[in-house]
Amino acid sequence: MRFFSLGFCATLLLSAIAAAQPHRDLVVGMVQFPADMHPNITNSSIKDYIAGTARRPMTGFNAAGQVICLLCTEVPSLANGRAKLVTRTDGTPGMEVRFTLKPDLVWGDGKPVTAADVAFAFIVSQSFTPSATVDAIDALDATNIRVTMKRVVYDFDRFNSNYAVPLPEHIEGPIFRAASDPLDYGRKSEINRHPENPGLWFGPYRIVEFRPNEQVTLLPNPHWKGPAPHFAKITMRLVENTAALQANLLAGDVDIVAPGNLGITLDQINGMAKTATDKFDIEFIPAVTSYEHLALKTENPLLKDRRVRQAMAMAIDRKTIIAKLFEGRLQIADSFMHPSLANYDPSVRTYPYDPKAARALLATAGFKPGPDGILLSPTGDRFSLEITSTAGNRSRELVEQVLQTMFKSVGIELAVKNVPPRVFFGEVTRRRQFTGMLLFQSDPPLDWVPIPYFHSNYIPSAANNFTGINYSGLASPPLDAALDAALGELDSTKRKALWKTILDIAADEQAEINLFFATSAVITPKWMTGVRNATRFGTPSLWVEDWRPK
Repeated sequence: MRFFSLGFCATLLLSAIAAAQPHRDLVVGMVQFPADMHPNITNSSIKDYIAGTARRPMTGFNAAGQVICLLCTEVPSLANGRAKLVTRTDGTPGMEVRFTLKPDLVWGDGKPVTAADVAFAFIVSQSFTPSATVDAIDALDATNIRVTMKRVVYDFDRFNSNYAVPLPEHIEGPIFRAASDPLDYGRKSEINRHPENPGLWFGPYRIVEFRPNEQVTLLPNPHWKGPAPHFAKITMRLVENTAALQANLLAGDVDIVAPGNLGITLDQINGMAKTATDKFDIEFIPAVTSYEHLALKTENPLLKDRRVRQAMAMAIDRKTIIAKLFEGRLQIADSFMHPSLANYDPSVRTYPYDPKAARALLATAGFKPGPDGILLSPTGDRFSLEITSTAGNRSRELVEQVLQTMFKSVGIELAVKNVPPRVFFGEVTRRRQFTGMLLFQSDPPLDWVPIPYFHSNYIPSAANNFTGINYSGLASPPLDAALDAALGELDSTKRKALWKTILDIAADEQAEINLFFATSAVITPKWMTGVRNATRFGTPSLWVEDWRPK
């Protein structure tokens, strides 16, 4: 009887502890899954979202759009002497920038994160996509890093690209040096073969399980010296359908969903704002950099003529799409530059909905109606295009259906050919394996010059190991020149004038047809707080240590 009483008391005690510490684990649902977790092999928002919990870039942004240190002690500037203008050995102007690592950064196996890890990360990144601006990154000692720039650039303090995310040289170095080529290294990298190795991660969490196309499990990193994370375990789980993901969320099988198009769609959240506010806190925040758009394959004979692309832009009634599908919560994107940003110019050409003008412009380009009303090109080819996006995303599927109707009204046939997100971001975009157009969202950082999106050097190809993101294939020497000049202009007034040229050329080319700026919805269960707004802070998982029960 005494033994039973002690056991009974122990059970009560454990129950009381569990009751006092609810929600110790967190399950995150997402509709995309990364092909790998190596920062230099593929680019995707879902990889960045997962990786934000386990590693960090050197710098980030605060809510006001100001550059802040994440790994460094001080943001470099010309004023504080951490950045300086230099003359390169070939006589051209360049820069040297110095960063100092915080002293308490530690890999998950107990090894310190050092400047050598940052220098090694740059060497690895160069084997995949050589930097257009950085010549070298050198470790001056254990904590100090010198970045030697090939040229003067205005964003010398933004050290947040993948080449600035430390890689564990003590683990990856021997593998990289023994590999026959970059792809061989990618296959043998410990990050891809054994991502559960604790020495690969230095953030608040570390990956302990990576089940491809299923889930990632994260546990707190015992060597993390920053604010302690609150959840004992985070599971990030793939649900390859937005409807199923919403059902999981409502049923409590997942606690939160990944942001934007990584999770449930805006129309679904609109519905939840009417029916589920007893369970969730929902905040809608207009985005200023994230925009949904079409990337047209410019070498397709049907799309080569910019007048055709301009006509296609005029065939789209963005206002109706936003009103009917998204309850008016989105903002029309007449440009990829949001009107609230400093470099926006209201005089840049726009393409309001005008199907009559679209048909006239197509006729000017030599297209004539065929027997069934679908246009024929000057060479007699039927104007039929494929549109490809991420399968299982209900909002995008609805947008595609509306686009089919709108394009058909001007004589263009549109066939939907969607693929799973892992295929879309793994092969279709990376290797440009599409014939007509892509529908997807871009999420560039604040105050950016869009060289990776529009410069001809960033058209994915074998030459850059298919890591460029100029998916349209636009190659415009005047645009390349304006992009390069804007990147190197330190005077913000002069840079704004160059921005006008960039915006004018991009508007004229219409290689990308912009649809609307996203509205970010932060949706959290009533018991949780600390999830930051992605439109202001970037990837919200960079602040995962703030996620906690109320």
